[in-house]
Amino acid sequence: MSDTPRLAVVGSGRIGADLIERATASDDVALAGVLVREEKAFLDPDLQVTTPAALVARDPDLVVEAATPGVLVDYAEELLAGADLMALSGSAFADPGDEAHLRAASEDAGNAIYLPHAALFGIDGLADARSELESVHIEARKDPAHLDFEYAAEAPDFEAGDGEVVLYEGPTRGLCERFPRNFNSHATAALAGLGLDDTTSTLIADSDAETAYHEITATGEGFELVAVRDSAIEGVTGDFTLVSTWGSIRRVLATGGGLRFV
Repeated sequence: MSDTPRLAVVGSGRIGADLIERATASDDVALAGVLVREEKAFLDPDLQVTTPAALVARDPDLVVEAATPGVLVDYAEELLAGADLMALSGSAFADPGDEAHLRAASEDAGNAIYLPHAALFGIDGLADARSELESVHIEARKDPAHLDFEYAAEAPDFEAGDGEVVLYEGPTRGLCERFPRNFNSHATAALAGLGLDDTTSTLIADSDAETAYHEITATGEGFELVAVRDSAIEGVTGDFTLVSTWGSIRRVLATGGGLRFV
């Protein structure tokens, strides 16, 4: 890795734009380039590329995918050929064929795929206790206006005052298949612990909810772990996701001195 680690970003939506802004303002991370479908007016033209090959040609130390599960699956092989890859679209792993493809691409290239905790925290505890876990359940509560129903069977009509409606309850794999843009962090938590089929998720739509609420409860012999995150949200992305993703990037790139938390 170079003296100043080089970061490349795939996507320029809310998360991608935030990462670009943070990297541009950083003293210890250099922005190598941004992969876009078409040129963006708010980006320096010299930073923009339109193919994965052009992005890895800029010699990044880490590529962060901040697009969609489809983009992650389609571009993973080319991106991993040139650098480690941080995947924010963890819901891609809900499809067994796509999971096999991503794992194989990583192994073949000899580069890592990092899955950040993003909207949740406590993922390290799940990974540490994986062999001792007996159950892991994740509850999510959001205003339906912040849910993307594109892949769900139907989009119910909600009005303020309707109260709480349970939209999903079952294996986390099913939730990620129905709402791939909303619950990437649930996929990561499941992969860190018991897996997508043995981890369970509940999605509660609440027309009166003003925040994005997630609660993980994990149990094992002699312990119970509970992690709660409640944060402001815009679109499908909670504010905490922006902060935590940048923190994950800095840990991967090992930027800065001082204490290290592992």
